[in-house]
Amino acid sequence: MTLTIDELRVRYPGRREPALSGISLEVEPGKIAAVVGRTGAGKSTLCLAACGFVPRVVRAAVSGRVDLAGMEVTTAPLAQLAGRVGIVFSSPALQLSSSKPTVREELAFGLENLGVAREEMDGRIERALDRLGISHLAEREPLALSGGEQQRVAIASILVMGTGVLVLDEPTAQLDPQGTSDVAAVLRELAADGRSVLVAEHAPEVLAEAANCLVLDAGRQVALDRPAFALRSTILRPIGLEPPTLVTLAEAADIPANGTFDEKEIARGLGVLRGRRPVEEESPAEKTKELAFLREAAPLGIEIRDLRHSYAGAVEALRGVSLRIEPGEVVAIVGQNGSGKTTLAKHLNGLLRPDSGMVAVGGNDISGRLVSDIARDVGFVFQNPDDQLFNSRVELEVGFGPRNLRLEPKLIERLVEGALGMVGLTGEGSTNPYDLGFSLRKLVALASVVAMEPPVLVLDEPTTGQDGPGTRRVGGIVDAWGTTGRTVIAISHDMEFVARHFRRVIVMRAGEMVLDAPPECVFAYENSALLASTGLVAPPAARIAARLGLTTMPADASSLLSLLAASRAAGGSSPEADRH
Repeated sequence: MTLTIDELRVRYPGRREPALSGISLEVEPGKIAAVVGRTGAGKSTLCLAACGFVPRVVRAAVSGRVDLAGMEVTTAPLAQLAGRVGIVFSSPALQLSSSKPTVREELAFGLENLGVAREEMDGRIERALDRLGISHLAEREPLALSGGEQQRVAIASILVMGTGVLVLDEPTAQLDPQGTSDVAAVLRELAADGRSVLVAEHAPEVLAEAANCLVLDAGRQVALDRPAFALRSTILRPIGLEPPTLVTLAEAADIPANGTFDEKEIARGLGVLRGRRPVEEESPAEKTKELAFLREAAPLGIEIRDLRHSYAGAVEALRGVSLRIEPGEVVAIVGQNGSGKTTLAKHLNGLLRPDSGMVAVGGNDISGRLVSDIARDVGFVFQNPDDQLFNSRVELEVGFGPRNLRLEPKLIERLVEGALGMVGLTGEGSTNPYDLGFSLRKLVALASVVAMEPPVLVLDEPTTGQDGPGTRRVGGIVDAWGTTGRTVIAISHDMEFVARHFRRVIVMRAGEMVLDAPPECVFAYENSALLASTGLVAPPAARIAARLGLTTMPADASSLLSLLAASRAAGGSSPEADRH
């Protein structure tokens, strides 16, 4: 089935500027079309329009045409669209029915509505469970799963429908690196089966599978080309985005288009690279390291002793975890979906209580303290902002915590203003948070905790759904907390973000800590097998550096190119890509 989008224009009620301005795109059977752009560029709007949600569910003025095998998607009856086009949202909370007791029954829900025969239904469900690597979750309750596990279930719930066209909006946002690779492989298989796939995504593993890549900026088309060309620095930097690390390195090494995502070819090209200037560092204006805190905070550490926690159904999420985090440390917790990261983090402010073991904040056991009291010391930013936001205006949301601390009104005003500035939302104070997109709601939730300036800041997947500038802002806040002696503990699947901003990395697997070391040790080539067993891989630049035989671990493309330039300037031999 061919999906054709012709001169599509979308304008939401009350908005002066259109969300999409004359977008045209064709997705043929057997092809994957990717969409990239900054937050607010129109990616989600395009996905919603492609499957008929705009204007049917999300009201908007629409012109142009969205055609699915001769059927006008924006006006066709839902009964005609069901079974032909399916959409996967970025947040599983928007996808799962919340009414089914098991994953298997969740996957059956759509098929039951289509009247699929039981025998065929069972086969489709088994294949989807296997494709997404979630067969072991088949009898688990969907709402009891981790965010990443729920996202895999959400993707599977649409795969089983067998639609000719599949639309995905940031499907890997909550997945670990292995999960992201698995989804990329599934999309490749679906295209090979003759499906038409439209996917809005940041992950290079997915972008590499696309036949074409549409770049959007403020609702307008910037480029439509093969990923190797559409994602180049000359296209993305003018609109405030950085190319994926592999694309940057491929450009520097003059790699042909068909080798843009080939790490072995990039390493070979860099191995003979001479006289190249490293890519420019990020603009200082985009960093938020120079922050002036308005409240004094005594440094607090965290101590955890033999922590154990099980969920209903005898699922043992934590198995005797013990660790000490010193005051002022900046620590990342990584691991595959379902490894116990969020469960561990929720014990730090009392949202979960252990079956056994102890958590101490600032040397004091928190078992007898209320969550509202612990929140004065430990600020927690949820993975899903919709679990955290409830006020009708952004400024009320961000000021809620400081007001509960009974601070002076003028100080509250300054804290709110400062927090919104840190996350790049100055001017959005009167906006309803739910009029903002998912990634901006994430930043509102972050600002609501930052405004309290807690001694300990706990972040659960803070970069999910963020574009490059958003990720840099989050990284600047992490850096600022650390430089003032405050403690940061962050869960993340973004290994490049972890390598850039954290000096200690804890790796979890099946409810246990399996590694606790600086990032240069965690991401060393010698630990590749251990990381793979946890669903993780080193950042792209570190993997290329390992192929080049470098002993220093670079966090990103800029660091790697600078290392190579410094080596040549010192008269060192040019490394050859003869490893791995």
